Amino acid sequence: MNKHCLLLVGVLCLSLQLFAQKTITGIVTDEKGTAIENVSVLLKGTRIGTASKADGTYSIFIPGNGTTLIFSSVDFATQEIAIGSQATINVSLKAADKSLDEVIVTGYSVQKKKDVAGAITKISGSDISSMPQPSFSQAMQGRAAGVSVTASSGIPGGGINVIVRGVGSISNTSTPLYIVDGIQLNSSNSATVGASTSTTVTSRTENNPLSFLNSADIESIEILKDAAAAAIYGAKAAGGVVIVTTKKGVSGKPRYNVNMYYGQMQPIKAQTPMNTLEYIKARSEGLSFKTGGVTSLATTRATVLAELALSPTLTDEQILALPSTNWVDETWGKGEMKNLEMSMAAGNQTTNVYMSGSYNFQEAIIKPTDFERGTFLLKASHKASRKLMFESQINLSSFLQSGTFGQVGEGNFTINPAYAATQILSINPVYNAAGGFYNLAGAVGEPWFSSFSNNIVAASALLKNKTRTNQMVGSLAGTYNITPDLSVKSMASLDYRLSQTKSYWDPRLIGAQYSGVNGQGEVASNWNTNFLTNTVLNYRKTFGGVHNVSGLLGIEFRNEEAQSISAVAQTFPTPDFQNLSSASTPVAIAETWTGYATWSQFTRLGYNYKSRYIVGLTLRRDGSSRFGSNNRYGYFPSVQFAWNAKDENFMANANYISELKFRYSYGENGNDQTGNFQSRQLYGATNVYNNNPTINPSQLGNPDFSWETRKEHNFGVDLGLFRNRVNLVFDAFDRKNVNLLLDRSLYATTGFSSIAQNAGTTRNRGLEFLLAVKPFNGAFKWESSFNITFIQNEIIKLFDTVKILPGDPATRVGSPVNGYFTNMWAG
Repeated sequence: MNKHCLLLVGVLCLSLQLFAQKTITGIVTDEKGTAIENVSVLLKGTRIGTASKADGTYSIFIPGNGTTLIFSSVDFATQEIAIGSQATINVSLKAADKSLDEVIVTGYSVQKKKDVAGAITKISGSDISSMPQPSFSQAMQGRAAGVSVTASSGIPGGGINVIVRGVGSISNTSTPLYIVDGIQLNSSNSATVGASTSTTVTSRTENNPLSFLNSADIESIEILKDAAAAAIYGAKAAGGVVIVTTKKGVSGKPRYNVNMYYGQMQPIKAQTPMNTLEYIKARSEGLSFKTGGVTSLATTRATVLAELALSPTLTDEQILALPSTNWVDETWGKGEMKNLEMSMAAGNQTTNVYMSGSYNFQEAIIKPTDFERGTFLLKASHKASRKLMFESQINLSSFLQSGTFGQVGEGNFTINPAYAATQILSINPVYNAAGGFYNLAGAVGEPWFSSFSNNIVAASALLKNKTRTNQMVGSLAGTYNITPDLSVKSMASLDYRLSQTKSYWDPRLIGAQYSGVNGQGEVASNWNTNFLTNTVLNYRKTFGGVHNVSGLLGIEFRNEEAQSISAVAQTFPTPDFQNLSSASTPVAIAETWTGYATWSQFTRLGYNYKSRYIVGLTLRRDGSSRFGSNNRYGYFPSVQFAWNAKDENFMANANYISELKFRYSYGENGNDQTGNFQSRQLYGATNVYNNNPTINPSQLGNPDFSWETRKEHNFGVDLGLFRNRVNLVFDAFDRKNVNLLLDRSLYATTGFSSIAQNAGTTRNRGLEFLLAVKPFNGAFKWESSFNITFIQNEIIKLFDTVKILPGDPATRVGSPVNGYFTNMWAG
């Protein structure tokens, strides 16, 4: 009897539970009644959810204990609705005010834009996605006040110079720290390898640490400009920080995107060299002027014609009939750009995936310089439970660069078409009567009139130089929510790069580098491995609905290693065989290894009252293996204050003002961008004594060598008018770089030329203005922005009483860094 009663009770309970479960349906629209697709509908406190269809309808199965539904979408404000006894719930979502809800990546976490107190500029991926730019660094140009973005040359995919608020270091880099999805990239140029002899293997392409990145994958770019904003990164942040966040998967129906474009490039205005007759007239006038007019034009004309092995009786008409080469037209032309991008974003309530691939080809206006790249990105996140989430990504890229020879500083820059095309006299032809190149080595009866000894068209065709770079950037992270307010995240990442350079110097060209050696081949392989891991504890809590407290505590370890091997060989049987195995004379071989590591701890505390009064404190401790044993660790604090005055009661009636915020910050950053072993006593094995290898002291050590420190005050104002249709951002900053990383010159009698030392101070002061307007923001959109920066840069101090840096007369107290001094001429 009891068993039957228990069975009856069980069946009754099950029936009641099934009866309590129900299906809720409805439709989701915007404020105008238009159906919204892919709106996430989630039962609060569970993983039960669905998404609205194309007509806005949804259906969700609710267990008996369900109480609240959460409706969310990217472009709309999230809304929570109590279920109660309702079986049909129709929802009208309001458009999100992105200006208020926009978040900024500030270092190991994100903040609402309203709560940011530092000088941070955000560039949205949507602002640059439609621009035909192979590199996002080009898309940054002109979009952030105080940030200068220039190409170090015109080589496609080549190096870039990004300077944030001016140059602060004298002898070391001011390159910012680049971070992509939390991965700190290696920004050093490992494409140059010194061989063990006087011969060096030099890549004539340039390294760009962001060449692997497809700009269409970018979600946002944050530039941390002031020291306080960058202080959380401590090491390497003295040049500012550029944080790149890439796109990720979204819940709902898969979204596909294909983007293609093709374009051509040409010089805005190419210089037109003088033809033969114009040159003869100009040089004749110059020679006559040199003598004060004593020598007649007829006499100097005869002299010039004799210089060109021409008859002194030639008339202007006869000279015009002579061959006349426009070397600019022969070497400069049209470039082209091809691009194909494809991406897919998909996901559900637990797993999101983003995948993309791209192909890009860019040919410069000067042949044979070009850049070809393929990329693949895969990002995934998975909620294993309510508390545990995993995130992973892998970014693969392969790019090939073909560069020109004769860069300025190589000693053969006269064969660089960009420089030489306007210098070679037009009387020199490109091709000889047989159709081959004119003025090759050993040519007979082919006079050449120019101090530039080579036919640059022949040089571009015969000299070979290519660099292939394969790069992998990936990470794996796990986040565990200990409580709703406390979470811990651990991440490990790897930035791996292999660059292989191959060059060939053709013996058919004229010059000491080629003559007598019957061709020279060079190869170099460079491996760079950059490993980073960190663990961060994040806390956020709101008390009484008005007091918002946040805290962050983290540790980080970074290890970077670079290895290279290179070889040079000469004497090839024919230019058709260019592999080093075909050469008969080995010239040089070199192998190098270098590396360094940093170990860091950091914390940040934040408080704001109703997002009206904002205070932030940061402290980071960094240790770098690059510094001496006595001063290996540095401490870098910062403090930030902000006041959202618009939220005050006395501003309630100022409806035309949508935002008014005052900001002040002070912070310190460290700079360890110096040689990996600058502080060490080193010995070298590169000398030979009595035909035997030797080991000898090669560098003085300095155990006190330590961090260069950037100290900066920043005051800023953010003003928004007419519902943020007009935005004005103003910043004033005063920055000092102290304890500069310098190589101090020594007397030669010591046996050494210099020693690494901390000495000197530079100062940068400036004003930044940014004005952005949105006259139309409906179906027709129009956005314009303008920014301008004024910076005063000055060297305040060197070492001791020295006013001019020994060995570098351009570096002097009272003048800007990288100043240029010359003699006065003609007033």
